[in-house]
Amino acid sequence: MGQQLTPMLRHYLQVKAEHPDAILLYRMGDFFEMFYEDAEKAAPILEIALTARQRGTENEAPMCGVPHQALESYLGKLVRAGLKVAICDQVEDAGQAKGLVRREVTRVVTPGTLSEPELLEGKEDNLLCALSWPGAARPGVASNGVGAGAFLDVSTGKLLVHRWRSPEDAVADLAVLRPRELVFAEEELPSDVSVWADRERVCRSLLDADDRLGPEASRRLLERHFQTASIKGFGLDVEDPAALATAVALDYARRTQKSELLHVRDLEVIEEHDFLVLDDTTLANLEVVRALRGGGRQGTLLERLDETRTAMGGRRLRAWLVRPGVDRDQILARHDAVEELHGDTARRDELRALLGGIADLERLLSRAVLGSLLPRDAGALRESLRQSALVRERLAGCRSALLGAVARADTAPDLLATLDERLAAEPPAALRTGGAIASGVNDELDRCRSLVRDRKRYVLGLEARERDRTGIASLKVGYNKVFGYYLEITNAHRARVPDDYQRRQTLTSAERYVTPELGELESEILGAEERLAQLETEEFERVVSAIVDRAGTLRELAGALGNLDALCSLADVAAAHGYQRPRMLEAGAGLRIRDGRHPVVEAALRRDFVPNDTELEPETSQIVLLTGPNMGGKSTYLRQVALIALMAQAGSFVPAASAELGVLDRIFTRVGASDDLARGESTFMVEMIETANILRHAGGRSLVILDEVGRGTATFDGLSLAWAIVEHLHDHCGALTLFATHYHELTELQSLLPRVVNRTMAVKE
Repeated sequence: MGQQLTPMLRHYLQVKAEHPDAILLYRMGDFFEMFYEDAEKAAPILEIALTARQRGTENEAPMCGVPHQALESYLGKLVRAGLKVAICDQVEDAGQAKGLVRREVTRVVTPGTLSEPELLEGKEDNLLCALSWPGAARPGVASNGVGAGAFLDVSTGKLLVHRWRSPEDAVADLAVLRPRELVFAEEELPSDVSVWADRERVCRSLLDADDRLGPEASRRLLERHFQTASIKGFGLDVEDPAALATAVALDYARRTQKSELLHVRDLEVIEEHDFLVLDDTTLANLEVVRALRGGGRQGTLLERLDETRTAMGGRRLRAWLVRPGVDRDQILARHDAVEELHGDTARRDELRALLGGIADLERLLSRAVLGSLLPRDAGALRESLRQSALVRERLAGCRSALLGAVARADTAPDLLATLDERLAAEPPAALRTGGAIASGVNDELDRCRSLVRDRKRYVLGLEARERDRTGIASLKVGYNKVFGYYLEITNAHRARVPDDYQRRQTLTSAERYVTPELGELESEILGAEERLAQLETEEFERVVSAIVDRAGTLRELAGALGNLDALCSLADVAAAHGYQRPRMLEAGAGLRIRDGRHPVVEAALRRDFVPNDTELEPETSQIVLLTGPNMGGKSTYLRQVALIALMAQAGSFVPAASAELGVLDRIFTRVGASDDLARGESTFMVEMIETANILRHAGGRSLVILDEVGRGTATFDGLSLAWAIVEHLHDHCGALTLFATHYHELTELQSLLPRVVNRTMAVKE
């Protein structure tokens, strides 16, 4: 059977065997074709017709295809469906090929390794997570031990490494960072992570035996990639799962992108104590970045605070909200910057206007490194550097440390000069259309341009001359890719065709001819166009090389501008909505808020939000038992306190008349009633699991928000549970706690436990 296949199909099957888990897009002329199972799977997703090759034979091959010029839009549909795509392109000129045109897989696109701007959310990271969990059980079986995950954003070069003490910790981080793809060896995926990946429909990529790395191979790969003598400088060790996860992430991305990933020059090892810990339950309950209904950003804290003008600033602000700081000096530095911008409206408005003209430098740099930068991208980079220099000038004289750091950032004036000199004033969207390189850069390129321009003008003049010579007023010169240049004469004037005209093509109502002069001109034009395209490509590659050579500077500049944009956004929101600077106290100092407001609910209400006070003191009022009528606003009040604390530690001003807050290490919430039937967990079981997690991890520097715990079971059982939980928080945890309840019996605890106080929501009709 195989012998009867065409050479093309045999080659297709060979390439497909090397990429069995990917949809193979195989270039054939102006189309990318898919065959067999790939075609049957892709056709309904892409909403295109399924046809067949060698139809009616025993070797019939189902097929479908998409135009190569529209590849990105179709690629997006496949990737959004959670599929990997291998792109097999022609790497040889079809006109010079002998036999089958040579084709190779030029890249493998997966959900976690996207770099195409059309397929990415501008203000969100697009993360690949490589997992390393030596000795983990297979899916469906409990697992223990220490593991790690490396989170890589190929589109920006960001690389974060997390260590985990348990699968539960891993799931909490995965839920916060939301990678698009998991890469792992089969025996290294804990069951909890597997369940999470199934629930979130995350693409999973299982490493082949040949692609798995041992400790020594990982060490060598990392030392070679980061050009360092030892990985210990990154806080990694040879036997460390974090080192293996990092090596796997880099190796996988390098193989799929066919690139050395020169823009990934640093990694950040994240420890649990580096940030205010917000688990996935807390992020969901507080609707920090995703709404409970619909999962979008409408109605979230992020939507309320995000007035950023750049994608870099949007990603930075989001990172601050899901991982607020715990370093008091760092928090105060952000508050200082926000305060300075808040107090200087004219400067802030000018900066925001300038930031609006700056493109996504991180992702433009990534495209340059990966070889997919377009001329228009390079033009956007040039304009961004120009705007960045103006931003620096406008920051002169700023007092705060963070703004001063941006004012000292290197805006790469040498690169800007290179781009100004070598790049056309308005570069085209694609290199193949020509006109990307400025005049005066390359004498031969200019000569080819002139030749093409003059010869085409000469061809148009030839049309007029031939009309005069033949007396045929309707004679016209045309061109197509198959027949080249021609003279077209209608059949009515066929008798007047000169003898030196050579017939090239017959149409229904006309004939097309060529003359020796026209043929010579065509050869000159096509030769010049081919040479012109070659020279433009070479010169543009030099432009891209100049950009890549300044990768470190551009990466630092992007980080500085992202910080500035996020700070400007926080200052603008604070000024617009009357937020105040919080006073940050040392850890364990309690929490005092006067006239606090819920930032999101306040925005949604058409009438004024009624503010409320909060006081939690470790020595006198560690636990507040909150009672009040249904629909009285208890849940809103609880969330408002947690959001104010979160905003303060993220670096934002807060919706309150005043606020004093000790730095927290964790915020926990347990609100609402929901089940997880996919895991066989009832509403009560979910409630107890979440509460148990809080009691196990909360400490003296934590804030705990509990809403109606115990209501998922019988009244007296629930009351007993709630009573015991309050006692444990008081006697063992020491966490600052707001506990809303309908069990009025709990108010007796105020007389039994010295740090428990009762409060009630007063409602005015």
